[in-house]
Amino acid sequence: MAALLGLVFSSAAAQAPKFGHVNVADIVLLMPEYKNISVEMETETTRLEGQLSAMQEELQKFELDFENNFESYSAVQREAKQQEYATMQQRIQEFFAGAQRGLQEKQQALQVPVLEKLRATIEEVGEEQDFLYIFEMNSGLTLFHSEKSQDVTPLVKAKLGL
Repeated sequence: MAALLGLVFSSAAAQAPKFGHVNVADIVLLMPEYKNISVEMETETTRLEGQLSAMQEELQKFELDFENNFESYSAVQREAKQQEYATMQQRIQEFFAGAQRGLQEKQQALQVPVLEKLRATIEEVGEEQDFLYIFEMNSGLTLFHSEKSQDVTPLVKAKLGL
């Protein structure tokens, strides 16, 4: 009977649930795919800044022309020029807002495959190492972290070849 109890307890001890934690931000910053996202986003930002700069220069030229020729314009022409100026300003504001929105959407779209790859790799490590749960340490959701929890960040990095 004692031998049977010993077998049951040793089996239960061998099957104790394993908990792990990972630092996703640490891993993502090392992934080549993430570095490619940064380069692509910088390129797109530079392109949009160039377009915005050209629009602002056009507005400044229009403003200078309006100021220089103000006296020669009739009241109707002045009103038309002022409306045109307001339309140009609005177009610049709309372009800026659209560019910001577009950059955010592009970054999110580019990050999805990277984060999906990382999630899949974490799952693989969890299954291979028999973890019951793996928590993300920087999410703000971990309320307690025991020293018994294993840091699987190095395992995930190794699996990704980082």
